[in-house]
Amino acid sequence: MMMQGFEVKFNVYAESQAEADAVSAAIKEIINENARQGIAVTATKITEAIRKWGNNPFLRGYFKR
Repeated sequence: MMMQGFEVKFNVYAESQAEADAVSAAIKEIINENARQGIAVTATKITEAIRKWGNNPFLRGYFKR
């Protein structure tokens, strides 16, 4: 099956547009770095990772800072 690229838009809490742009750039960087290594970061994989590790105590603790 041929994968297509889609734009995903969502809101995130930030103190400035620059801060919001930084999170977008970080996500794109993860996707592109994996692509350079031959690893497809698909919407399904991102969704599963967020569901699996989104409530990780270390991650939640980091968010609370």
